[in-house]
Amino acid sequence: MQRKLRITVEGKVYDVLVEELSENGHVAPSYPSIAGTGAPSHVAAAPIAAPPPPAAAPKPVAGAGDEISPLAGVVESLAVSLGQSVCAGDKIMVIEAMKMKTPIHANHSGTVKTITVVVGQAVEAGAVLMTIG
Repeated sequence: MQRKLRITVEGKVYDVLVEELSENGHVAPSYPSIAGTGAPSHVAAAPIAAPPPPAAAPKPVAGAGDEISPLAGVVESLAVSLGQSVCAGDKIMVIEAMKMKTPIHANHSGTVKTITVVVGQAVEAGAVLMTIG
């Protein structure tokens, strides 16, 4: 397909006739424009491979005595401290998700050995919150 173009180089105006060629040097086929806009009615593009999915960060494996977050959210408050004795069913923290505050209760009785989160921290479902042993 030939097109007439006007090019200005260093202040000089040139009217040129341009012919579109395919990759192998042959004249490319012409296609009608879209509604008289001059835009071609097709787009030739090489297929694009989908990018590989991002590698998920390995989730910590829960061990005996680990208290696991049942939902994703933000730690709003901690109700226990290191070394404190707790019974199964005691409230250990509150997680806020979508403006709802969910109390988290201990599944194990024992002493709080570790606390792996802090107030204001975002947690995912399945994250280890603390260990009671």
